[in-house]
Amino acid sequence: MNKDALLLELEAGREQLLAYVNNSIDAIIARIKSGESISGEDSLPAVTIYPLHISPGLFKGTKPVAVHFGAERVEVKTWRSAYTLILRRCADIPEKRGALMRLRGKVSGRNRCYLAGKPDGMNVPVKIADDLFAEGYLDTEWLVRVLTTEILDDVRYDYSGIAVSVTAGKRGRSASV
Repeated sequence: MNKDALLLELEAGREQLLAYVNNSIDAIIARIKSGESISGEDSLPAVTIYPLHISPGLFKGTKPVAVHFGAERVEVKTWRSAYTLILRRCADIPEKRGALMRLRGKVSGRNRCYLAGKPDGMNVPVKIADDLFAEGYLDTEWLVRVLTTEILDDVRYDYSGIAVSVTAGKRGRSASV
């Protein structure tokens, strides 16, 4: 990675962290003004925003709350819905849709294809567009890894401006890694 790209990525990370801190403090101020208690474990919002380009392993044990496309925030409830949303946004761009269509049948794991023209052979096919399905039966880390490195990188879709708000999952792992 060249120096300018690295500096831009660091600045983008700084902006995301500052936005998180500002949102957290604004939430505490709002709770104080409304008379809510701010003592105890639930006093700070348990939501962390991570850029999509971080290591997919860091998303393990988390639950997504929203996907951020720059300043736009779209609420989601599952990793599969976040995956589907991002892939559909990519497919909405005509040249990226063509690239996705050319990738059908070429992105696969050990036993099944992750991107295909038909849902046949997939455990949980997710319809992205007409004649375009993605495998949705993957654990969190692999879902993010397949999405970013196997699909979006191959079609040259810039996801540097995409981030995901997450909370700690049911297993109790802290969302602040």
